Amino acid sequence: MGKDFRYYFQHPWTRLLVAYLVTFLNFLIFAEDPISHSQTEANMIVIGNCFSFVMNKYPGGGWSFLKVLLWLIAIITGLLAGKFLFHQRLFGQLLRLKMFREDHGSWMTMFFSTILFLFIFSHIYNLCLYVAGDMSTYIITEYMDMRNGSFMKVAAVGTWLGDFVTAWMVTDMMLQDKPYPDWGKCARAFWKKGHTRIILFWAVLFTLTSVVVLVITTDWISWDKLNRGFLPSDEVSRAFLASFILVFDLLIVMQDWEFPHFMGDVDVNLPGLPTAHLQLRLPHLKRFFKEEYRIHITAGHVVLIVEEGI
Repeated sequence: MGKDFRYYFQHPWTRLLVAYLVTFLNFLIFAEDPISHSQTEANMIVIGNCFSFVMNKYPGGGWSFLKVLLWLIAIITGLLAGKFLFHQRLFGQLLRLKMFREDHGSWMTMFFSTILFLFIFSHIYNLCLYVAGDMSTYIITEYMDMRNGSFMKVAAVGTWLGDFVTAWMVTDMMLQDKPYPDWGKCARAFWKKGHTRIILFWAVLFTLTSVVVLVITTDWISWDKLNRGFLPSDEVSRAFLASFILVFDLLIVMQDWEFPHFMGDVDVNLPGLPTAHLQLRLPHLKRFFKEEYRIHITAGHVVLIVEEGI
């Protein structure tokens, strides 16, 4: 591999720096944002509607049954539309995007499609409530019926699970890597020795996650007392910080060795597992579907594979 811009951009040190920096910046914005300590009701466009639609504001009786039925239909419709309409038809056949070839990228598409249809069906449910009259208390809005402080704690835990797991997976892949054979020879030899990689991966993940969740949920550490005005922030600086986080998240994707088409097969084992891939066969309902569905998980992809039934 020639030592050009891409060589340094996708170098293990660069990838590790970006991955762990994202984790740090996310916790920094959580600590600095005054919303984290707010007692006002949390609200978030679209996501708040979906949360309220599924989790709260149940009127009871037949209305609760209708609500559950609608969000179940929304989820099923979202999954099917995401897989067959958006992924296969729009991204695969119409736009011909290589990163969505065959079954790649199907889960991400299905997830966002489900969010979209939950939002749409929440308004259908609201329309039913308006027609019934005197049901304004149960109208689905972006308000989530929980305090901003509580929501931010949940978001911080989710951020940790998302960002640190990503960074730790990147670490595992870098220590198994082959494109940069001269990098970290001793560390890679130790990491791949016996079951060291598997034991350390899960031990570090569970230990740090337990500590972080405990710190976040109990307010054991007060950032204001630690900071003491050393690193003050305002709306503008936090907006720039959020922008940096978005850019670094995109960089993590762009630093993937298979970017932008994701057409190669990375020769590394799955994080924390002794195998390079897993296959889960879903129940085959021959009465309803001719195809057979399998979930294929590799170090770089999680895809839903559709096969013609026999």
